Amino acid sequence: MNFADIRPYSDEEYHQIVKELFKVTPLMDVINAYLPELASGELENLLLSFKTINEFQAKMVCRVIDRVLEASVDNFSYTGLDKIVKDSSPLYLTNHRDIVLDSALVNYCLNDGGHNTSEIAIGSNLLSEDWIRKLVRVNKSFIVKRNIPKQEMLASSQKLSAYINHTLKKKKQSIWIAQREGRAKDGFDKTTPGLLKMFGMSAEGNLLEHLMSLNIIPVSISYELDPCDGLKLPELLKKGKGEEYVKAKGEDEMNMGLGIRGSKGNVHIQFGTSINDEIKGLRHIKNRNELLKNIAAIIDNEIYKNYRLWNSNYVAYDLLHTTTKYEDKYAERGKEKFESYMDEKLGDLKGNAEAKRIFLLMYANPVLNAEKALETV
Repeated sequence: MNFADIRPYSDEEYHQIVKELFKVTPLMDVINAYLPELASGELENLLLSFKTINEFQAKMVCRVIDRVLEASVDNFSYTGLDKIVKDSSPLYLTNHRDIVLDSALVNYCLNDGGHNTSEIAIGSNLLSEDWIRKLVRVNKSFIVKRNIPKQEMLASSQKLSAYINHTLKKKKQSIWIAQREGRAKDGFDKTTPGLLKMFGMSAEGNLLEHLMSLNIIPVSISYELDPCDGLKLPELLKKGKGEEYVKAKGEDEMNMGLGIRGSKGNVHIQFGTSINDEIKGLRHIKNRNELLKNIAAIIDNEIYKNYRLWNSNYVAYDLLHTTTKYEDKYAERGKEKFESYMDEKLGDLKGNAEAKRIFLLMYANPVLNAEKALETV
């Protein structure tokens, strides 16, 4: 199967694409803003000195991520990577909160831990400009086609499934993909069984055996604060009323920029372990949809129990439920700080009770899910 229209660029294509990206003023301005120590011409020379995309990621992309973390994160940490074999090629499946940083931070951790970085699944709806498409493909991203005619959806999903299978098993290259299409704007992380169904389209035999062969490893990404929380409210309010929400032109790009620049408080990434031992116990389930639903629940449970809860989550839970259940978890003046933060982010919606409830739910849902995960232990 020909994957030319969705695959990342190769090492052989790297220099040509980078030369084309030099001409993109907005991109060069952003890089220069994060790496001001590079004088005129030094950035181009540095980028052209890299021989491989892995080198580009390790010495340039991770360098920029370092600056992003310095500017917008109080404390960044990750754990669990030491339990993953370095030469393996797992399918890292994570919750989805930030358009750009979820995958970027996972790859940052992989590079820091001495692992090969993953190929990244990215929706075509986010690639509004030709230069953005080039940039992500030179950064090991493959394209998931969105908003295509119904008659093309099956073939597109089959091709994507084949590419993922090919990448993991033939290229021996790990993959990052979110557990659902679109961010969990309400803070409720849940795996879409349809995603697992897509994985299974390339199965040559037993579906369960095929999914086990992909070596799925759930990863929990926890941001103390979401820079885009206020931007999500209009959509959540509309949908809560059963009304259609239509994105404004440039809305995704605005969220991408704010997600990178905005204050995130503390951030933690917890790498889990393969779910194969758990899904082995589902062999008795013969109904395909029921099997996928149960596997999705296992993934959810792993993400919930490994999610690092922060002051924002505990305070929001107690405020939402009018309780002091988690008061002992608050940071010093944690309640006052979060309430002040919430009032600022609500802005003109400050007096709107439903907007406040939705805002609190964004941060409280991870606590609710963690409680559910504990009940299943």
